[in-house]
Amino acid sequence: MRIALFSSSIDAKDGYGNITYELCMHHAAHGVEFTLFLPRSQQQVVESLSLPFPVYCVLPEYIFRIYQPKALKYWRTVDISDFDVVHSLFAFPYCFIAARSARKYRKPFLMGAQGTHGVRPLTYWPERLLLKWCYRIAQHIVVPSEFTQRMIQEYAHVHYPIEIIHNGVHFERFQKDTNVAELRRQHPNHILLLTVGGLWGRKGHDLVLRALALVLEQRDDVLYIIVGAGNTRPALEQLAHDLGVESHVFFAGPQRGDDLVRYFQACDIYVHTPRVTGLKFEGFGIVYLEASACGKPIVATDSGGIRDAVLHDKTGLVVSDQDINGIADAILAMCVDESLRRRLGDAGREYACQHDWSFVARQFEKLYGGVHA
Repeated sequence: MRIALFSSSIDAKDGYGNITYELCMHHAAHGVEFTLFLPRSQQQVVESLSLPFPVYCVLPEYIFRIYQPKALKYWRTVDISDFDVVHSLFAFPYCFIAARSARKYRKPFLMGAQGTHGVRPLTYWPERLLLKWCYRIAQHIVVPSEFTQRMIQEYAHVHYPIEIIHNGVHFERFQKDTNVAELRRQHPNHILLLTVGGLWGRKGHDLVLRALALVLEQRDDVLYIIVGAGNTRPALEQLAHDLGVESHVFFAGPQRGDDLVRYFQACDIYVHTPRVTGLKFEGFGIVYLEASACGKPIVATDSGGIRDAVLHDKTGLVVSDQDINGIADAILAMCVDESLRRRLGDAGREYACQHDWSFVARQFEKLYGGVHA
């Protein structure tokens, strides 16, 4: 069986790219015969990687609305006549090219939807018609969380038979030894909180800063480390100053590879509190599995698909969306109870191990074997 995979990216530095890279590498390791179709803009990324599978960078550039002149390229198809199954890893916009190609060559079509771009296009025309058509003709629709499943059905006003396959984590990557002691020496005698991710408004770093101010009213041995880059950093620095917590906040900037792993391993509590903003939301949250793979307890907010990535009172504490007092209380509960941190962290490591990308890839491979022409 030959699979035609469609994606927007294979750049592991972004969410969709990470998912694509990990799934494809494990498909290749499992002996799955497939070809990956990407946008032309990904050619340089592909050339920088040593990929053990064929890749064709032939898709048009990414667009946010289908009414743009450049959207005419999305009415073209790709020759997938030699393939048995067409799988669009994500929804809008590339699912439309994948679905049209599958229909033209009479091939079974599968599609995924990770979050915002599987729902938001359902709220405006003509994207609504196109995305609903893709959902309707797909033999399988795969999402990473119950929240994403529910949102698609709510905004499409159709009860599609949507399946849930959680995203995964490269578990072994987070088991390697790193120089944690050096990082801890830089911040001695502190309980280290950590958030990893882009500094964008809906990521919720400001909520943690406001919660930190409440935490510091009761204890002054807490340091909040922020790893990532983005356009809200100046505003976050100003907020930390205004709250009087700037001496307890460290902006570490973007980190990659083993350096990123080191921050995960060095922290005591992983705190990540995104908010739902309109129809922009976290479809799952791989970063939670990364923290769990390092055995770290998690403080999270109940927004988007977070409850599929963090199990409340088992791998972390999940509080209400944008509940600053709840975030502070959860942090304090972990600060004073090392056994709670250990219990949540140990369960989290087991949960992350169960979500290694190898197991996730096997679930998709099982779907491929069950499609019908």
